Amino acid sequence: MTRIAWCRSVGIALLLFLLVATPATSASKKELAAQAYRSGARLYEDLKQVPKLELGVRQYELVISKFETVHRISPASGYADDALLALGELYEAMYDRFREERYRQKAIATYEFAAREYPHSKHRPKALASAAKLSGKRTPVAASAPSSPPTAPRAAAVDERRVALSDSEHKAGETVRPAGTGSMGKKLVPVAAIRHHSYDDGTRIVLEMGGKTPLKYDRLRRPERLYIDLFGSQMSEELIRGVKLQVDDTLLATARLAQNRGNKARLVLDVRRSVSFDAFWLSNPTRLVIDIRGSDTPRAERTLLALSSSPATPDAPRAASTTADGKHSLTRALGLKLDRILLDAGHGGHDTGSIGPGGLREKDVVLDVSNRLGKLLAERMGAEVIYTRQKDRFIPLEERSNIANKRGADLMISIHCNSAPSSKVRGIETYYLSFTSDPWELSVASLENAAAESSINELQDLVAKIALDDKIEESREFATRIQSRLHGGVVKHSSSIRDRGIRKAPFVVLIGAKMPAVLVEIGFISNRTDESLLRKSSFRQEIAEHLYQGISEYAKSLGAPTLRTSLSPGSAQRD
Repeated sequence: MTRIAWCRSVGIALLLFLLVATPATSASKKELAAQAYRSGARLYEDLKQVPKLELGVRQYELVISKFETVHRISPASGYADDALLALGELYEAMYDRFREERYRQKAIATYEFAAREYPHSKHRPKALASAAKLSGKRTPVAASAPSSPPTAPRAAAVDERRVALSDSEHKAGETVRPAGTGSMGKKLVPVAAIRHHSYDDGTRIVLEMGGKTPLKYDRLRRPERLYIDLFGSQMSEELIRGVKLQVDDTLLATARLAQNRGNKARLVLDVRRSVSFDAFWLSNPTRLVIDIRGSDTPRAERTLLALSSSPATPDAPRAASTTADGKHSLTRALGLKLDRILLDAGHGGHDTGSIGPGGLREKDVVLDVSNRLGKLLAERMGAEVIYTRQKDRFIPLEERSNIANKRGADLMISIHCNSAPSSKVRGIETYYLSFTSDPWELSVASLENAAAESSINELQDLVAKIALDDKIEESREFATRIQSRLHGGVVKHSSSIRDRGIRKAPFVVLIGAKMPAVLVEIGFISNRTDESLLRKSSFRQEIAEHLYQGISEYAKSLGAPTLRTSLSPGSAQRD
């Protein structure tokens, strides 16, 4: 949903508002109410498409005012109950987002009003259930509803003094679980305290933690802010309502800490100008330290000393290592890092891929492994995982790398099962995109490219994309890590599972990918023993674990992240 599209929807809503403000007959009122509802419904759908981190109170209020218009114009129009249910949902969403009691009360009152005034509406059961859930009552009570639906607060009366995360930073619809437990019952790491120190050459933010957690760094725009997510963490009882530090130095305005999800705390830094930062762990006690400096300022001595005193800290910034053949690719020279990882489960839909002698289908195996791997990457690395498919559907081969490019993936791995004419062949292979004259490599590429839609007259363009791919070096390195971890892990099941090595081939699914990309063959489904293993849930989980280890090892070889913002001096704004 673009800003232009949003503005267009808003313009339509304002025009309709002018229309409904004029006198009308009973019939025309019903038509105007219908138009108002349709306009509100469009705005509501648009609102759902906007990234939740970019939504604010006033955007909710605009949609609310449109649905209020429906009931005000014609309570008997047939759209009034639909509009009231939407109003209740909007107030409930605002309460979930901002945690302000007034929105909860408005949601309850709106649901109860809808249930009382429209007893024959199809929405009545849902309205009563929603009201009961919000009020904590076992039996919904609609009798106490007001005689008119609650109205949205005037814009000037909106309370902007939320302590922790602002409306554009706190994700809606995510509830906070009880302290100390995660989604799988795992113990969450407590966040005990936060403090800051301002120096002439930088600012230091310190979080006192009960242990280390995976981190993710990113930024938000308009206004520019940095944020750090602490996966598997829980605010302590003292901090559960959120903390806002008034830093007010040359680099930071404020630092805000709050529970962003049930298992993730988020630190948001409101920056005043272009900055870089280093994040690292210190021990005894465990602390997460964030040192912020101007983007044109070298690291302070205190930062260098802290980094040198904790060389084994996994999250400490460090230079990228060389590739396996001792080279420094452009990716490593520029210090580029991983954030988004695309997982491509091969085949799908009518394209079953290879089928084992016992009927096991490649498309089902690789989809399950892909979904398992995605969970590991999200939970352990804090990576943003992108999937080409998460269910049984067909995606053209050429479209898969396009998805990776459009979503800005930093890494791509396509997961497949191998097949051979001889049922005795076993082993693990990992491919990267390049030319080859090897008959076996070409035969595997032919098998996996069977669903491609490119024609012969496109051959020259495909060749150019392969030849000009400046990610070959990193793709080879990535393939090396995957192959080593996967084969080293599964060979314990049988010494006949060969290490068939790193290979190169012109796979269509990898052509055009702008990031390091590999295709891994996790086993020969044409072999009865491999098919039997691949049929087991435990073995698929094991494969996902080994693939995760390969990706994690590759990520570590790139060094730990240092984030630079694109702010220009003086461009800071306030919430």
